[in-house]
Amino acid sequence: MSSFAGNRVVRDTGATYPILNAPIGYFARAELAGAVSAAGGAGLMETSSAPLADVSAEFDAIRERTDAPVGIQLFLRVLLGQDRLDEVLDWALDGRTSFVVSCVGKPALVAERIKDSGATYYHQVGGVDEALRAVDAGVDGLIVEGAESGGLRGPRALHLFSLLQQVRARVDVPIIAAGGIADGFGMAGAFALGAEGVMMGTRFISAAESPVHQNWKDAIADCAETLSIETGSKGVRMRVVRNDFSDAVARGEVDPNGSPYAGPFRELFENGRLDKAMAGCGESATLIDGVKPVAEIIDETVEVFWSEMGRLAGLLRVQV
Repeated sequence: MSSFAGNRVVRDTGATYPILNAPIGYFARAELAGAVSAAGGAGLMETSSAPLADVSAEFDAIRERTDAPVGIQLFLRVLLGQDRLDEVLDWALDGRTSFVVSCVGKPALVAERIKDSGATYYHQVGGVDEALRAVDAGVDGLIVEGAESGGLRGPRALHLFSLLQQVRARVDVPIIAAGGIADGFGMAGAFALGAEGVMMGTRFISAAESPVHQNWKDAIADCAETLSIETGSKGVRMRVVRNDFSDAVARGEVDPNGSPYAGPFRELFENGRLDKAMAGCGESATLIDGVKPVAEIIDETVEVFWSEMGRLAGLLRVQV
């Protein structure tokens, strides 16, 4: 199998493969992020959904499992709102990681501090202007997220196919593509459009090592259609598995009250109650047909990616 020598995302993350898990709150903790790193991907651990002592314990648990590189994510708006951005930065930049990513906020607030620590810094964006501002702020790379993702995006957000091409034409930094990618076919497509790495959220949410209830994983694996649900007054939408409950929310029979899951999060996360809360996912849920271990997901993704690269390269051969 070919290697990723020369790939800038591999260089920056220290991973074997340029495949990252989306650092989703509550999900991207020791078991899942650690499994991604142990399998050769670039595991990313979130820091916004628990006190720092708990976050630190999760990081230590990863280190007990593997000495492979692990990245740390900063949800800037949340950490600022919790008034603990400096606390988390002090912890993250104490030498425990060489790769930091951020999202939803101004990278200029932290770029200099991260770069001065010697760490590499990527910022996640959902638009061209946002990408250009991040590059101007000094980031080393971008995570470009299309509207196929399950994350919170406005109704005018571009899908990855067009967004990735627009960003690639305007910047020279390495790009990690996110949104709608669940396998090697998606990875090959993203690379053809200018990416050097991929981030997968829904695929890893449904992995065996994901901390979410099995019913959520099965809902993704059985998903035939996703639904975009309005969750607040600002036109923010959340993509979910379409089922009877989500249809009731869409019809206005259940008030989401600003919650992306339109119900008690723990009822689904811990108890598997698909009749009380919606299962968040991206459009890639429709591509997933089973719950698999992280290592199997990564191995299959890499194998199919190189197979597709070989197929495309074969189209260039001159037939004699």
